[in-house]
Amino acid sequence: MNIRGKSIKSVTKLLAAAKGCKEIKLAHKVSHDIEEKLFAIGFDNELSIGDYLIPDVVGKVTELNAHGKLVVRKDLPLETHPRSYYRTWQDWHGREHSGIQTRNIEMYPREYQPAFEETLHVVDIDQDKYVATDSINLIESNESRNIHLANLMLECFGSFEVIDSKSGNIVSAKVKQLHWDILPPGKYPWSKAKSLVGEVTKKLKDSDKGVVDIRMEKITKYNPDFIATGRAGFNGYFIYGFSSKGVYVLESIYLDNATYIFGNNWEQLSKLTKNQIINGEIEHKRIVHDKAWGSKIKYYLSN
Repeated sequence: MNIRGKSIKSVTKLLAAAKGCKEIKLAHKVSHDIEEKLFAIGFDNELSIGDYLIPDVVGKVTELNAHGKLVVRKDLPLETHPRSYYRTWQDWHGREHSGIQTRNIEMYPREYQPAFEETLHVVDIDQDKYVATDSINLIESNESRNIHLANLMLECFGSFEVIDSKSGNIVSAKVKQLHWDILPPGKYPWSKAKSLVGEVTKKLKDSDKGVVDIRMEKITKYNPDFIATGRAGFNGYFIYGFSSKGVYVLESIYLDNATYIFGNNWEQLSKLTKNQIINGEIEHKRIVHDKAWGSKIKYYLSN
């Protein structure tokens, strides 16, 4: 899967592009189109397999990667710090003097955020040269690094592909014929699912978004271990899976749509259209968003 853009703010796209792979690399194929970009970040004109470097600064992300940054801590009290200036002044006789003068000023503390110092490597994939990151482990504790590496590649090249670290192959796009991006299995409490939902609801009115968040949070309280997010014609739909119970909940950000609960037939559902799912002969429960909605959700997901 090819990811394009200026930056990402969450790992949602990475998880979707990884298609279940736990360890990946982000890579861009070497071609004439990116020769200037390669030179700008420090690579030689003639690339050799095994070359690697910390990319030179071409923007904010590469600046942070190479040099780190100073964070102004406005949450802390002001401190007195000496500040030196080079200036020219005249004495009482009109004669000019130049030099450094130092004054004490009140300022917020500065905290240095160390540089990531991530490197890019020239690697071989199917006899083609690629520039790739080191391996990325798609675990929650690595989220900050993973977002940084994705944005590093986007700032340097504008796009990247996802490579399976174990096989060394570009991750297959076989899921493209489906209507869903299937996220890796694991626990999805609201604290984790909220960012996924937020990516889809960000264009809604605040009042509508509040309703959707409450509905989605209610479902995630029952600890789904599987999430699929809809795309294309299914954009705005989420499927929450409770594998041990054989229950899959289809919930939408569109307020007038009901909630649908299906049995253990996810693979079949993933290949159907919305009309086939909702109006077909697949066994399901339909829950209208009325005052009893919460208690019905509790009934189906608690038992």
